[in-house]
Amino acid sequence: MKTKVEVFDYSSMNENSKTKDVLTYLQNNKKGITSMEAINMFGATRLAAIIFELRKKYMIDDLAELVPTRYKKKNGEPRMATVSRYILSAYRKYQ
Repeated sequence: MKTKVEVFDYSSMNENSKTKDVLTYLQNNKKGITSMEAINMFGATRLAAIIFELRKKYMIDDLAELVPTRYKKKNGEPRMATVSRYILSAYRKYQ
């Protein structure tokens, strides 16, 4: 007896749903978004790729931001890491 193998239909997936979610968030929140925020809110682990696609139509600025890590220096202070915060500009790139 043969077992029927089900094939997942990828065409039914909305590939841009995370991109739309990030764009909507940027339009509604002037503070912008970091990679960790995108992971926590949307499960979007590739924020830089999403921003790359959005920059084709929108002006998006990025700011360097220092955040503490879970590691400590010898003096007990937290080590810092630089992350990007992406902010949607008020102007559209292409009209």
